[in-house]
Amino acid sequence: MLKQVKKTLTEKKLVSPGQKIAVAVSGGPDSLCLLHVLHRLSAELDITLHLVHVNHGLRPEAKAEEIVLKKWALRLGLPLTVCRINVPAMRRKLHGSTQAVARLGRYRALLAAARRTGAAALATAHHLDDRVETMLLRLLAGSGTDGLKGIPLRRTVAGVDIIRPLYQVTRKEIEAYCHRHHLSPLTDPTNLKSVYLRNRIRLKLLPFLEAEFGHHVRRTLARTADILAGENELLQQLTDKVYRRLASGNRREGIILQLPLLTAQPEPLQARVLRRALWEAGAERVTAAHIRQAGAVLHSNSPSAWCTVSGDIHVCRQYDRLVLRDCPPAKQPAAQPVILPVPGKAYLPWCGEWLQAGFVLPHAGPFPPATARDAYLAADKLVFPLQVRPRRAGDRVRLFGRPGSRKLKDILVDAKIPRSKRETIPLVLSRDEIIWVPGIDIAECGRITAETQRILHLSLRCREKAEKDGVNHVAQDG
Repeated sequence: MLKQVKKTLTEKKLVSPGQKIAVAVSGGPDSLCLLHVLHRLSAELDITLHLVHVNHGLRPEAKAEEIVLKKWALRLGLPLTVCRINVPAMRRKLHGSTQAVARLGRYRALLAAARRTGAAALATAHHLDDRVETMLLRLLAGSGTDGLKGIPLRRTVAGVDIIRPLYQVTRKEIEAYCHRHHLSPLTDPTNLKSVYLRNRIRLKLLPFLEAEFGHHVRRTLARTADILAGENELLQQLTDKVYRRLASGNRREGIILQLPLLTAQPEPLQARVLRRALWEAGAERVTAAHIRQAGAVLHSNSPSAWCTVSGDIHVCRQYDRLVLRDCPPAKQPAAQPVILPVPGKAYLPWCGEWLQAGFVLPHAGPFPPATARDAYLAADKLVFPLQVRPRRAGDRVRLFGRPGSRKLKDILVDAKIPRSKRETIPLVLSRDEIIWVPGIDIAECGRITAETQRILHLSLRCREKAEKDGVNHVAQDG
């Protein structure tokens, strides 16, 4: 046992001299074996240990188990951190199964404790049989290579390496080690209940496979998982390369995928990119069903299709983009019109922008066409004061050079303005007539001609730039 674990730790470079290792201990045979072995190897490997135990509060024996582990920590002279989590409260919030929510809460607590103690890695007691059970569990669930690779030897989460020193050790070897060293591990009665799929695989399926095909079945399946892990790594490199080409954004603002590039990829690669994007957007767990839902939005005929997956992850199509974010953008309350002083500035709360207005003499031209940030209009034809507001149902405008008026909604749809952005566009009005739609154009009534005596210059400024220039959230005369 010592030779095998030392070989795994050193050959795979899971630990380095001088490191502190947090050890997840439940008190069962697996984690007690891990603790005992690492303690015996700690001086030789020049590592220090810090025990971490998570009390889920789900069983009456939890408190007694906590006391047993405190005695082990005292016996070995090691520090112990006990974390208590409220699984029922988490389940009410996350709506998952008890087992899934408990696992999520456990890892959150373990990683947080490891970071607080300054540990470079968190050692868990997953072993060869766990890897085989996980592979079969995911095979029955219809997983791809991401799932069939099983439990990785090492993975990094939030800056902490999660390592598995017992990776090549079987459950029988662990039980024999505990018996030989009189470790008296605790037993969890839920491990014997066949209501859980993993337990049925452990108690029924694997014994059947061994009886029918020989005792080598477990190691054969473990080797298969290792092969799939290597092939999955190659696929992951390809996915990362494609993802860097077509993805942008971040978790706070949303992950943006360019649809023309994404739909040009083979379907399996599309699925892998979507899975990666969901992880980046903050999904806790991504299933095949989530990928199918996101794929339906991706291939929808509607340019504004959307769905919610994996909790609160909002997948929204915006014409040639797919946006994934932790939650949909908050709906803005109906905003009142803002009076725009000319010359002067006004803050527009529904879009977080400042609109600045001023007069320009005709000889300062020529004046460029309107853009998303600036517009020049014939002031002689306008009625002051001007108003600014977001769009309303039924808005119409006759744009510069167009033969007649159209519904603003149709204009924005034709311009492929995402639905979420249509409500934030500041419309400038003279009396009740729209004279500028930023990002589209000015109205025909604002056309500058040779007879124009005064020209109105409108300029949108982002909130950050306005605040940098010392502008307060009130209108100011120029």
